Amino acid sequence: MNLRQNLFLTGPKRVGKSTALFSAVQQVSQGHPLTLGGFRVDRVFEGRRLRAFRIMDLDTSASAVISTARKGGWDVHLESFDTVGADSIRRGISGANLIIMDELGRFELDAYEFRQAVMEALDSPVPVLGVLKRDDNPFLNEIRSREDTEVLEVTEENRDGVKEYVLSWLNRVLSEK
Repeated sequence: MNLRQNLFLTGPKRVGKSTALFSAVQQVSQGHPLTLGGFRVDRVFEGRRLRAFRIMDLDTSASAVISTARKGGWDVHLESFDTVGADSIRRGISGANLIIMDELGRFELDAYEFRQAVMEALDSPVPVLGVLKRDDNPFLNEIRSREDTEVLEVTEENRDGVKEYVLSWLNRVLSEK
């Protein structure tokens, strides 16, 4: 079987996509020296209310708010994608053995530098492991349609098996490097 260079998890909100991804990364890091590049997106709460999303560089821990809640929607801060986000990916291309993208969705549709960096990473020899929102948009659909990219649907029923699959995939792509 031809091993694909890039692997993304998708599925409903709160099903455990990021948990499966980071659990597998943590487990494989015990047997492989891992240098991570890329980013993760965290939710920012005020009490119980979701107020913002923040992007964090997994290498430098630099972070920036990418969107803030407003009545009826979200204000998107494109500069955060095009600086912290794009820089985290490009640094990963040049110095990591695994790039994490947790997660890609719709807020970054107009973040040109960020989207360019994502495509550069997917074209690079460094494996990419990430999470894709279920949204239907040109950016996510372009990623889904790539020959070198596999997308796995995560459900409550299969999430333990998905974690094992990600672990196996990581062991294979990292042993090839």
